Amino acid sequence: MNPEADIGRLRDEASREDYASMARLARALYASGLGPREVLREAYGTDFPEEVFVLAGAGLSDLDLLAYFTHQPWQLAVPPEQGGPEEVPGPLAETEQLVLALDPGLLPLAQIPAATSAGDDRVVCYRFEELRADRPTAFCLRAAPYPYSELRDAEAVRCGDSLLDVLYEVHVDELRRLEEELHQPWNRGAGSVDRGEVEEARGALELVRTLRRQATGRQEG
Repeated sequence: MNPEADIGRLRDEASREDYASMARLARALYASGLGPREVLREAYGTDFPEEVFVLAGAGLSDLDLLAYFTHQPWQLAVPPEQGGPEEVPGPLAETEQLVLALDPGLLPLAQIPAATSAGDDRVVCYRFEELRADRPTAFCLRAAPYPYSELRDAEAVRCGDSLLDVLYEVHVDELRRLEEELHQPWNRGAGSVDRGEVEEARGALELVRTLRRQATGRQEG
């Protein structure tokens, strides 16, 4: 067997349109001794910001945040000894493909649920052009509520300096909304907000703060 030849073949076969092919390449790269940063660089042709590795290292499935994370690039950043990359993509696979068809320069990262049932979700993305310039700028597309697959926009708009900045603002808004609702006179009965929900929202916000501090510290270090 020739591992380098195998990696070359897998690299030729890999396509963002086919998650399984990207996962096979990532597993082979890990087997060759590379770490998450090098694997993502090889898979996507660019370096990724520190926030990606902070979030992936924290275990996305264990983070109780207002976000549904995509499989690409997150699963490719999880080494096999930690359970990644998973064999098959999750519920956001179709949305990922819609974004790719709309603009191949975008890399979807997460779908953030709307604050109310009447609003649209947002799909947060990186843009490869920005990543290659060492900027983790976040771009957003409006979308149908998760898990439905429908994009509302024909073009992504800038929505933050980074994914963690977007998540921070989302959790600040959610905590403010719940605190305001908690003290309204009509907040009684079924569907009402209780103090437990407020404390959970406060804990989620503090978690995002911690992750953002870690990413900033590593990036600057």
